[in-house]
Amino acid sequence: MWELIRALFQVFKSGNPTGNVPSPRYDIPDDYEFLETTVLNTNSMEPLIDVGHTVLLSDKPEFIDNLKVGDIIIWEIEGRRIIHSVVEVGNDGEWYCRTKGLNLNQRDPDIIRRKDILYAVLGVYWSKSKYSLTAEIGD
Repeated sequence: MWELIRALFQVFKSGNPTGNVPSPRYDIPDDYEFLETTVLNTNSMEPLIDVGHTVLLSDKPEFIDNLKVGDIIIWEIEGRRIIHSVVEVGNDGEWYCRTKGLNLNQRDPDIIRRKDILYAVLGVYWSKSKYSLTAEIGD
């Protein structure tokens, strides 16, 4: 079953339609625990993630503590969960990142700290899902 799932979805996080950007690959062991969920429809992460698509998530430090530009995260701010792509990583005395929806022209105004990040997105499965709604694609 895992071989079928791995074959059906591609992990694409560094979207650059004008250049050749290698797709990241994660080797996920069969017994590895991760979460699966769907997202709400706000269009900001289209065409990669749309309503009903299943995203594979991890809250493991091995993924969250090594985030880089192009990775996709879910963070929480003011009670809202947002899923967007990392567009900047920095350190102003404390680690932070900035994010942007793939389908948006401007990056998000928020500076996201490690403590705000709930999950790293490991992959996307483009199919209708039976899982509950967890993250809102920010607008």
